[in-house]
Amino acid sequence: MRSRPRLASAIVALMAAILVAGMLAGCGRARPIPPGAQEVHVVVTASEVRLDPTIVGAGDVYVVLDTPGSSVGFAQRKRTAAETPGPLSDDDLDRLGHGDTEGFAIGGMGDVGCSAAQRAEDHGQLGPCGNVVQMTLTAGKYAFFTGDLESGVDPPVIAVLEVLP
Repeated sequence: MRSRPRLASAIVALMAAILVAGMLAGCGRARPIPPGAQEVHVVVTASEVRLDPTIVGAGDVYVVLDTPGSSVGFAQRKRTAAETPGPLSDDDLDRLGHGDTEGFAIGGMGDVGCSAAQRAEDHGQLGPCGNVVQMTLTAGKYAFFTGDLESGVDPPVIAVLEVLP
């Protein structure tokens, strides 16, 4: 009977070791953009959000925030909790431009939470300290924006990415 507690302890210890090893193996801070991948470069200034290119094909898109010290929001349609986020209609874009965020999934990216050295080391790569985010997008329109959507004080600055089938 005494071997069962030891066996259970050994199994728990083995599972913990495997879990820690798996976490460490997949814990690299940054990874590069795959060769040939679609990239969209985002430049944020006080008066505009610029995308290059403004049209991409559906699928994986790597969004590169090219303005150090900045952040940018990203909006998709999501009317219900069960709905998968997707492209925006022209009406959605108009509503977003007036600060109406109902029925949207709002996300974003910026260079907060890492040291300047970490950001420099991971520049051009995916990861928590990198300036690249991977998105899988379907055909339609998506919005990148800066500004406070809900205050109504200043309208947000919006750039539209068109995704073709």
